[in-house]
Amino acid sequence: MSKTIILFLAISLFSCNNLQKKELSSNVGSRKDSSKKSNTEIEKILERQLKAGGYSTYYDTDYAFYEYDKTDLDISLPPIINLLFHYGYKRIDEEVFIKKIQTIFGVANRYDDIFYINSFDKCFKPQKINYYDLDGFRKDLYFSIENKIILNLYSLPEIIDYQKEYPEIASKEFNFPNEVTRNGNTEKIYLTKWKDITDLAEQRTKNISILVNRNKYLFNDSKASFVWLKTHDKFFLESLVKTFGYVQDKDLLKWVLEKNLLKNGEDDVEEFAKILWTRNCDNKIEVHKEVFDFMLTQNEIEREKYAASLLLFRDYYKNKGNDLSFSELTKIRAIVCYYGTKMSDNYFYSFFPYLHSEKYAEEFKKNNYYNISDFKELYEDAKYGGINEPY
Repeated sequence: MSKTIILFLAISLFSCNNLQKKELSSNVGSRKDSSKKSNTEIEKILERQLKAGGYSTYYDTDYAFYEYDKTDLDISLPPIINLLFHYGYKRIDEEVFIKKIQTIFGVANRYDDIFYINSFDKCFKPQKINYYDLDGFRKDLYFSIENKIILNLYSLPEIIDYQKEYPEIASKEFNFPNEVTRNGNTEKIYLTKWKDITDLAEQRTKNISILVNRNKYLFNDSKASFVWLKTHDKFFLESLVKTFGYVQDKDLLKWVLEKNLLKNGEDDVEEFAKILWTRNCDNKIEVHKEVFDFMLTQNEIEREKYAASLLLFRDYYKNKGNDLSFSELTKIRAIVCYYGTKMSDNYFYSFFPYLHSEKYAEEFKKNNYYNISDFKELYEDAKYGGINEPY
């Protein structure tokens, strides 16, 4: 190899190393600038939240004084993501993430970089999200599409130890007022500062645990997180079945059924009904045949319990005023009676005799016996046995 070529290679290698060093230095600088900017934004929002206090009251009544917006949600994402990864959450592909949301929640409205579900009305699709609830509720569900996670709207003090991580901002809290006025200084709103909430650390721990375990259960299929949620986040777990109609997870379905089986007149029949059927966003009722099919796959002891519960449910709509049409009522009753009859020989004549009149026979036929192959045969065999009192 000639000296000229060797010299050329040496110069090229030196130039490449310098270029790489410059690029590396530039990237490090860029990350530092980004981190500095992010930190400044967090400090800005944190100070705003500290000024508003942790709680506010008006004439001894809880009052939603602080007006949350999208920046409150966005600013909480970096610490939440760090916490999730720290506790073992594994980010999934976007396609899988979206499919899981559709499977579990059925409906989720997209607003730029998030999916949003209103906690009081899953079918509600506003033009834009109102992050500020006049009653102070923050139970709505948000899904970060970029980060593939579910989260609630938290104030920063509810998820980070702000006094430790941002001591300079935290020190300002001592000088913030304990009350503010409105309507020409005639009405006072009293503020409880975040630093004065005695169990804030415990609240923060629970919030983080809920975030971690919801995400690991929903998107990482974690059995350990499912066990944790059954004890510490029961309402959320039940809502997956009762509100959103998610019945694919048989362990979850079995747990929700066990919690809501009817044993006497004091049980909440409405809650049991939410497992069996729901009204979808097209205003049509959906009877969850998958739930009834699951009941049939259980052992004899379990089937007896389910049949007894369905029997108590059987009369629920008999004299109850509701917004169900005759056709809708009949569909619910028919499927309850069909599966109740099949559940156990002891209950063979306990259901269909209540639906033996001609008006029901016509409705069944009109609806092709709800596409259940042996419905007609079972109905004919059981409708005149036992008690013979039509609805």
